[in-house]
Amino acid sequence: MLINANPPARPANACYASIRDLYVCFEGIFLLPGRSQIVAPCGHKIIVFDHHFFHLAAISIPGNERLFMRDEKKRILETADGFGDFVVGQNGSRARHLPAVYETLSAPDEVWEDNPKTKARWVYLKEYDSLPYPFSVVLVTERPEESLIVPKTGFPCRKTDIKKWRAGKKIYP
Repeated sequence: MLINANPPARPANACYASIRDLYVCFEGIFLLPGRSQIVAPCGHKIIVFDHHFFHLAAISIPGNERLFMRDEKKRILETADGFGDFVVGQNGSRARHLPAVYETLSAPDEVWEDNPKTKARWVYLKEYDSLPYPFSVVLVTERPEESLIVPKTGFPCRKTDIKKWRAGKKIYP
C-alpha cells in the first residue's frame, strides 16, 4: 500500500489463444462505442485507436520495425489458430494486463508529468492488491499536431520498481 490505502484486486487477465483472440479482446476493452475515449479524472481525454494494439499488447513481427493496422488487420483477424508471424512480446505480460491498462487510464491513483525516465509526457499509476506486480504503469503522450492525448504503452510493475515512475511533477490527485 504505497499509493492506495485500499487497493482493489487486479482485473482478470486477458485470455487468448491466437492473435485474432487477442485483438478481439483488445477491441472489447478499448474500441467498443463509449470506450475509445477515456476521460481520466485529471481531465485528460485519452483517445485509443486500433493501431495502439501493437504497443499496448507488445506485438511485433521480426524484421519489421513498425506495424500499421491498415496493413496487418486483415491478417490478424484471419489468424484464428496461433500467431502466424506475430510475436507477443514481454512473454505475454503486457497483453495479459490489457484490462488493467484500461482501468489505470480511466481511474488512476496518481498521474505524473515530465518523468525524466520516459519520453512520454505523463505516467499513470494504479496500485492493486496483487502479487508479484502490485502496480500498473501506463505511459501517455501528446500528439500536439493533432491535439490528441494517446496511450504509448502499459505494463505491470513490481513494488521495487515503482519509485522510478513516481518522478517529475505529480498532477493528480
